[in-house]
Amino acid sequence: MQNRKEEFEKFYDIFEQKNLKKNYTVIVLGQFVFNYDFVDILKGFLKEDVERRDTIGVVYSDEFDQSDEEYFGENKVLFYYGIDEEWEDIVTHEELCEYLQTACEFYIGKNPEKKEIIEELLMKIKEQYNIK
Repeated sequence: MQNRKEEFEKFYDIFEQKNLKKNYTVIVLGQFVFNYDFVDILKGFLKEDVERRDTIGVVYSDEFDQSDEEYFGENKVLFYYGIDEEWEDIVTHEELCEYLQTACEFYIGKNPEKKEIIEELLMKIKEQYNIK
């Protein structure tokens, strides 16, 4: 059995191969895949209400008004890891779906018994943003 570090390196490499290089997005998704109930996480993405902690999480741009200092654009998602503002990535809904697709593929590879529910949730998330 591979250790956690090797598993995460494989996870990270898959994103690199697809030219998905927003590091903090990959790190946060890796945390979700390895340390959380990933089905619940995907349900959170579908509701645009992903669990947050002080040092890891996801924030949707529509949580802010355009006049708010924290506003980071329309139809965007911010992934943060750590408490430093430099440790964050902002992705569009299309990019979000690309990153989620890759995380789901990895997760299904490790948990084939959850393939149907994962694919269904991912499809609903993509439909929500009109992504094919």
